[in-house]
Amino acid sequence: MVPMPVRVKFIKIDELQFISHLDLGRTMKSVMIRAGIPVHYTEGFNPHPKIVFALPLSVGAESVCEYMDFRTDREMDYTEIKDRLNAALPPQLRVLEAYEPVDEVSEICLAEYRITSDTPADFSPLSASTIVVHKRTKKGYIDTDIKPMIKYYSVDGDSITAVLSASPAEFLNPEYIAGILSLTNYTILRTRVFTSRGEFR
Repeated sequence: MVPMPVRVKFIKIDELQFISHLDLGRTMKSVMIRAGIPVHYTEGFNPHPKIVFALPLSVGAESVCEYMDFRTDREMDYTEIKDRLNAALPPQLRVLEAYEPVDEVSEICLAEYRITSDTPADFSPLSASTIVVHKRTKKGYIDTDIKPMIKYYSVDGDSITAVLSASPAEFLNPEYIAGILSLTNYTILRTRVFTSRGEFR
């Protein structure tokens, strides 16, 4: 049969916010084996399960909308996949949904984050017409006006919800927002990701 495509939406919170993207990949591969998921392997001299994560998360940030794509070698009920994975995962990596992918990972263009300061914060720097930072790019660090990459934000007490550019060409790490605001003790939670048509599915 043709391998069955699966997309898993999961959370990554609490102490597991400090696991690296590389370690997350290793963890999920081990979990698949423990859960008895018949993951489709690549062909060749070094076969391995092909797992793709959408929009890797920075170490130290939490998320309630992480996505992992893979294929199974036999047809399975998506609810069974979710239940099997959750039985092998800690609560900090709990699977919320398993379903057939609708959007391509490459279509993600926006991500929503909630940044919360542990101390009173001044959000006025975000109202400037230009916000220039020393931004890391594939060509090195370049002074960049990131104002156009901040698509929307709202303030609620000492928290800010911001929708930032997340396309490959214009990805804005939420750590830059924390830096602009001179935050020292804060948390970052990714809450949603979007394509140009709406919420990623």
